[in-house]
Amino acid sequence: MNWMKKNYFITLFLGLSVAFFMTLIISNTMSTEQHYQIKIEQGDSLWELANKFAMNEPKEAWIKNVMVMNNLQTSHIKAGDMLVIPEVKDNFHFDHGTEIASDSN
Repeated sequence: MNWMKKNYFITLFLGLSVAFFMTLIISNTMSTEQHYQIKIEQGDSLWELANKFAMNEPKEAWIKNVMVMNNLQTSHIKAGDMLVIPEVKDNFHFDHGTEIASDSN
């Protein structure tokens, strides 16, 4: 106890270091945001990728998010590049359309 009083700055530094690392560890384990990497194929564009991967988000917002995540200055992408995209969530929609039975396919 006497040592802690004499060296309060070391004790304070160690305590703050432990608090910082615990905060860092907890914030990383609680992060649920996931990112995926995809390889750009010939003919791909950000708009087509947004049509494919942006389920519940407006396509313009998804494209802006992808541009920020990949540090893109323009929306032009080229084949062979790797692109980081936000987590893809599958949405299952039942088709409530009407089908008419017939003999033909």
